[in-house]
Amino acid sequence: MGYLNQNCLFGRLTPEIIDQCQPYACSKDTDIDSFFHNGTKDNYEDYRNEMMAYSHCFYTDVEQYNKEHPEEHVRPEMVCAFSLSNTALRTAPLPKPKRNLFNRTIPNAKRRSQYPAILIGQLCVFDNFNHLHIGGEVIDLIKTMAIDGNRDFAARYLLVDAVNIPKVLSFYLENGFQFMFETEEEELECLHKSPDSGCPTRMMFFDLIVLRDDA
Repeated sequence: MGYLNQNCLFGRLTPEIIDQCQPYACSKDTDIDSFFHNGTKDNYEDYRNEMMAYSHCFYTDVEQYNKEHPEEHVRPEMVCAFSLSNTALRTAPLPKPKRNLFNRTIPNAKRRSQYPAILIGQLCVFDNFNHLHIGGEVIDLIKTMAIDGNRDFAARYLLVDAVNIPKVLSFYLENGFQFMFETEEEELECLHKSPDSGCPTRMMFFDLIVLRDDA
């Protein structure tokens, strides 16, 4: 059992939960920090209202402690949060060898120019909990949510547009993700991005079929 399962509550991110858990911060990325707060520009609520992404969070479970120590009344703390949205893995922009690689994992009759996927839009472990190294637990939960057979829709892949710094890329590689494009130069060319701006993010994917019980 990991830290999140043992010590936290899980739910859809709401203004009420955010207010209960203040203050918290993601000092390493001010854009992500802003996204997971109330009243900020272009935040989680804006995306929810436009039905573009839903955000979820883990926060510390203090109910039992507060029952045993009513004089203290400890507030819950925000541990981590992430946003998910439906998307598609499009094979058309991929180099032919990579496109063929994807198609070979799909039966002939089911091969398409795009496949259903879930995009991890934002993901953050907040400052007070970085030392616990729980990012892998968060990814495992997202994978479990994605393959839940009780959902009314299916997705074959998880996608992430990961910030192009070694620590972030290593994190996703360690959690089973692969690069969509072999090199930064290939990604810039295939996605028609200007090479002058560099490659600030790298598209990565995880094939959820490997988690299926009969895979």
